[in-house]
Amino acid sequence: MPYRESSTASELVLTVASPRELAETDLSPYDSVCLGNAYCRRVAENFAEHPGLLPDAVASLHAAGKKVYVTSPAAPRGRDMPHVERLIDGAASAGADALEVHNMGVLRVLRERGIPIPAHMGAFANVYTHLAAKVMRDFGAVRVRPNAEVSLAEMSVISREAGVEVEILAHGKIPLGITEKCFLLEGPEETDPGCPAACVEEHWLTAGRPGGRGQRSGEGAWVLKNVGKGVLSGKDMCVVEHLPRLLSEGIRIFKVEGLYETAAYRSEVGAAYREALSLALAGGAYAVLPRWAQVLRKHSPNGFCNGYYFGRSGQIYVGTVLQGGNSRV
Repeated sequence: MPYRESSTASELVLTVASPRELAETDLSPYDSVCLGNAYCRRVAENFAEHPGLLPDAVASLHAAGKKVYVTSPAAPRGRDMPHVERLIDGAASAGADALEVHNMGVLRVLRERGIPIPAHMGAFANVYTHLAAKVMRDFGAVRVRPNAEVSLAEMSVISREAGVEVEILAHGKIPLGITEKCFLLEGPEETDPGCPAACVEEHWLTAGRPGGRGQRSGEGAWVLKNVGKGVLSGKDMCVVEHLPRLLSEGIRIFKVEGLYETAAYRSEVGAAYREALSLALAGGAYAVLPRWAQVLRKHSPNGFCNGYYFGRSGQIYVGTVLQGGNSRV
């Protein structure tokens, strides 16, 4: 039987880019799914690029009891705005439960067009303080994801003072930056034969030099993941040891980043976190079970980190069970 919780108790969110990724993934651990890739519009069958794909996906997910969100481009230019308007209309007409927005201009367009779909501020929306979150709330945002540099203590202030839901990255690569140009191509993306297949392969930057396909860090080396127009952490954010604390501080919305990962990653990591959340929400004794640790280690070969959640360096892992390199108690 899949592990399920009431949506009022917690929400486990997964991001997927395309119908293929959706079909290949066991979605039973998740309460909601965010459709689309915000980094690059040219990702194959990107939900955020092809609004015509949304009605069937939204209907099937709703039939399975899932909430459905649709992401929009993380760094839209002026030339992208007609597409963004089509995407907003497509998400609303498909019955999506929210639009993920990374840009204040897009949030303003959403409200000026009178579209009633709720807005969630995404990872690139520059949410550092409760004051910024209040401005976004005044424009209609109901949920924010604070930037990676924001600590859990600061997130509590944002939630309390701004009156919005706070979503955190529970597991997966941390988004570190986004660019207009794809660094995986030699020519223009419209004509380069390597697009869009290049970003499906793994590309790592290790110890200050470019890494090739499948290349990962050596002992003690830093590592980043290059996804073409985005740079991600090489280590995976991991909060499985800290779920009781997060719940006690009012955090209820947890995202597993499924972009640029395998179907096994999305399925098995989600199952581990669903079971962990169920145990943490039950109260009483809580411990990381060996099977969770085995699954998470298998899918995170470069180790784990906690970002800046605990006021430490982003590369450090704070914990005692999952020793992901540079660990601290």
